[in-house]
Amino acid sequence: MSEERAKRWIEESQKDAIRQSAGSQHLMRAAEAERSGNVAAAEQEYALAADAFMKSASEYRGAKSYKKAAINMSAAGDVFSELGDATKAVVAYQGAAEDLLSASTEHLMWGEDAETSKGTALAMTACMMYVMIGKEADGFYKARGFVAEHASKIRLPAIVRLSQIPQMLESAVQSVNIESFATAENAAVTELKAALASSNSQEFSKYVDKGLDMIRELLRGKLKVPKLSSQLVLPNDVTFTEEFPVRVVIKNSGDGETLNLSVEWHLDEGLTLVSGERAKTVNTLPPSETLDTSVVLKSAQPLVGEKEFSVLVRGSYWDKLNTEYSFQAGPGTLVLRDYKVSQQLTRDADLTDGRVGLLKEAIEASELEVEPLVRIVDSMIATMRQSRTDIEEGDLDLAKARIRVVNDMTDTIDALVGDDALMRSLSEKREAAMKEFALKKLTPAFDEVIGFLAGQEKKLESEVQDALADWDTQAAKKKNLKATLTRIKDIAGALATSGADTTVLQDETDKALNDPILTIGERPSSPEKVEMALVMARSIRNEITRMLDSRKNDLA
Repeated sequence: MSEERAKRWIEESQKDAIRQSAGSQHLMRAAEAERSGNVAAAEQEYALAADAFMKSASEYRGAKSYKKAAINMSAAGDVFSELGDATKAVVAYQGAAEDLLSASTEHLMWGEDAETSKGTALAMTACMMYVMIGKEADGFYKARGFVAEHASKIRLPAIVRLSQIPQMLESAVQSVNIESFATAENAAVTELKAALASSNSQEFSKYVDKGLDMIRELLRGKLKVPKLSSQLVLPNDVTFTEEFPVRVVIKNSGDGETLNLSVEWHLDEGLTLVSGERAKTVNTLPPSETLDTSVVLKSAQPLVGEKEFSVLVRGSYWDKLNTEYSFQAGPGTLVLRDYKVSQQLTRDADLTDGRVGLLKEAIEASELEVEPLVRIVDSMIATMRQSRTDIEEGDLDLAKARIRVVNDMTDTIDALVGDDALMRSLSEKREAAMKEFALKKLTPAFDEVIGFLAGQEKKLESEVQDALADWDTQAAKKKNLKATLTRIKDIAGALATSGADTTVLQDETDKALNDPILTIGERPSSPEKVEMALVMARSIRNEITRMLDSRKNDLA
């Protein structure tokens, strides 16, 4: 090797070392920042690491070192994934896949089977990276293109099998064939990863696994997969001396069959398994089916007071893609006591019923508004009936809450009923309200009566003038009649002088003139009957005014 060539080789090696170390150093600093709790600094170092890997990949690509470019692009994709930047991660992984395809072409240029095997392994890995980032159509297409382009060089059965792995996966996805996928998966794990190791490219093996995971997700989206839900059922009123069952209900609410379902009970120390299986395995659980399994427990020893124990059920199951899932029911808290809560609550309910009954009697005998309070008490009685139903159904916490609420309400209402000062205040307020109401009603009635009497007085006063006019008319008629009778008398006297006998005429005329009917008398200021009516009206008005004023004073 010439001195100049050796110098160039040393320079390139130094550049490689610098390129590789730049991103790694940033990753180390990011890890240190994370350990110290400096999240912002860690994110900054991760971003710098990704940028360094991208720059290194670009430099290697420019130097046609495609495999090293792919390594750096993959590292950049890993960093972007760590940062949660999916868009940049996809771009980086796709760049790595393209670099691997370019690197594979270089291997196949030699035409040797060993190099062809290495190139095919890199190309198929590139296709798996396409699948990994969700571009499975591109990956399968590039795999077919690679095989078609290099068909003459892919001769050995092992290499042919490597080149068929993407096609096998594609066929399994299209036909939703689990057996075909299992065969392709086995080939990818045992043969493709082995070929990568032989070509000193084992750093890409993890992307093969991730590609297989994506194929599983594709199949899972098309397959009917199981989905389990579980519920732990514990008794809530047990004592230290009795045996009691605990249950777990497991339901397959998915569309697929559950395989190899295992269930195991985990009990606190102090609980003894009396009967039942601590661990149980069920081969299959079809969709919509339920597994109901139980065990019987007992306290290891009788204690005093109460104590809490934890009960937990853990389990696992598999789907047809050999994916394992885990589930957990609980932990649930089991409370054991040296007495029955239901019996105590029943006694409390009896006492509370008695209190409510006495309260209702006190309300009915009080000066309070009875109807609304009685309605409240009736609702309290209904609540107590419901609490007894809760006790019978085992919902002791709800029953206890109902009884407590009724007792609190009883205390509150009882305090109101027994408060003498409050009763006096309510009585005074009620009396004041009644007076105010009566006064409001009395005032307009008073005004109406006075107005009516005043109107009657005005009417009578107008009748006075009419009565005086009638008196004047009658007086004028009497005066005219008396004048006429006087003239008749004078004529009779003249006739008597002439010898006529007018004695009878004169006598009758004198009688008529002296008749009281024709007596005019003194003109009155008002007619007597009208005057009496006015006096009576004014008297009535004054009496009513006095009575109403007196009543107003009483209500004030």
